Amino acid sequence: MALAPARVVPYQRREMTTAAKTDAPTSRRRSRKESSVEEVAVVEEVASVEAVASVEAVASVEAGASAEEVAETSSPEADANDEPAPQEPAGRDRIQQQLEALKQREAELRRELAIADHPELADAIRTIEGSAYGVSRVEAKMAEGLSKAEQRRKETLEKKIASARDKRAEIDAQIVALELELTPLGEARLAAFDADRTQALLNLVALLGQHGAALSAASLDITTLVPTLANWRTEIDALRGCADA
Repeated sequence: MALAPARVVPYQRREMTTAAKTDAPTSRRRSRKESSVEEVAVVEEVASVEAVASVEAVASVEAGASAEEVAETSSPEADANDEPAPQEPAGRDRIQQQLEALKQREAELRRELAIADHPELADAIRTIEGSAYGVSRVEAKMAEGLSKAEQRRKETLEKKIASARDKRAEIDAQIVALELELTPLGEARLAAFDADRTQALLNLVALLGQHGAALSAASLDITTLVPTLANWRTEIDALRGCADA
């Protein structure tokens, strides 16, 4: 009687092992069928959501057309004062988000189904999916723009630049004013000196004309006695020609 359980237990274990082996392919086929059924359900749900979105879009278009007809029959003054701002259909954003989530879930189920059909490509599919996720993550960070600290720093720098530009405009205006004051500086005095020089040359030419005959009679060269006259010979000759004319 003590040996009876020892005989039954190995038999039961062999029976359970055999049942597990026979059920393994069946479970795989069931998992594939369930995955395909779930994929079909997701696709149908996506189609239903898209249909709802299209119906709401048509309703919004019809509502917009009716609003345009009412606007045409109303007066221009009422249109200017009472025309409502265009608004998107209620719940459109929520439906769009649900549609995107369903599309993402559909892609996940398609990957799982492909991996189930081709286990040898599981690593390649997961690696490619991970790499694509990395690219999408970087693009999302790029779309975020500047961080809060960078935005505050940008505002500070923009204020400093605006202040510096204002100061530069003031400095440029001061430079222009100083240049306008510098340009005529000394011109009046130089003009007075030029007039005095011209008058002195005229006096010199008159004196040379007055005493020129006596100096020539005495065989004296006035340029030898006063060498600086050679510096103004051209101007003296020109003034003599004007006086003779």
